[in-house]
Amino acid sequence: MDEAEVRAMRREILDDVGAILREELAAGEWGRVLVEVVRGPDGAPVVSGIDVDELFGDEARVDETFGGERVRGVLPVLAKAVEALCALDELDLDDVRGGTFVRMPDERFGWLPSLVRAPSVALDRERDELVATLRAKNDAFHERFGRPASDRMGIDLGAEKAAWLVSGRAPMRARATLLGTYAPRARTWGWGSSNPHAPEAVRRPSAALVDAIEERDLWELSTPVFPTDELTAWAIAAFVLDRAKGDAVVCVPDGEGLVFVLMRDVTAD
Repeated sequence: MDEAEVRAMRREILDDVGAILREELAAGEWGRVLVEVVRGPDGAPVVSGIDVDELFGDEARVDETFGGERVRGVLPVLAKAVEALCALDELDLDDVRGGTFVRMPDERFGWLPSLVRAPSVALDRERDELVATLRAKNDAFHERFGRPASDRMGIDLGAEKAAWLVSGRAPMRARATLLGTYAPRARTWGWGSSNPHAPEAVRRPSAALVDAIEERDLWELSTPVFPTDELTAWAIAAFVLDRAKGDAVVCVPDGEGLVFVLMRDVTAD
């Protein structure tokens, strides 16, 4: 299928699901529903969990709807829809373990692979400004301090050090702290402090960076690993950059995804 055919099929599935959500699952009372789907013994998709997020309306009605028999009757349809939408996005259901249906301003439904909670209000409110600031800081950083060949830097996260050399300039050094990693295949963000593969010397300064942030009403800050998209991963990095008054965020690809590193205290030898 070409892209136009994929979009049309996705829209058709979402319109069918939307009708079910409105008629059977009180969609007018909430903003998004997270549908966890796994493979059953026969390989067929099965809903293993369903959770409502962004509750706007009658909580009692939502509790009654999702706790009753009506929800059980639509679970097989939702499981099949999630499987089909993952296939259209060329994603493995076993990797993302479900999907999220989001009620849009026009009352139609959008789709997010994986179980994506609504972002914290503070992060969502500042998202565009934060990302714009990050881009401006990154551009200014590379304009002032140079950009290494092939965008590569020598980074030792255990020692919190980065070094790079650009032709015609003195060697540059900076304090480099791991922010977190984004795994595109599983579509998850993980804070550096929770990375089981990172040594303590890397996790400790990463944790201190987040602990120093005064706002504690962002659920993202206290959740070690959570599903999200790459744009939101950049917004999270931008949030920490702003609060830590950093100089830039360097994103380094590795075998599993993207590694976000905060750069501070740049000096020239």
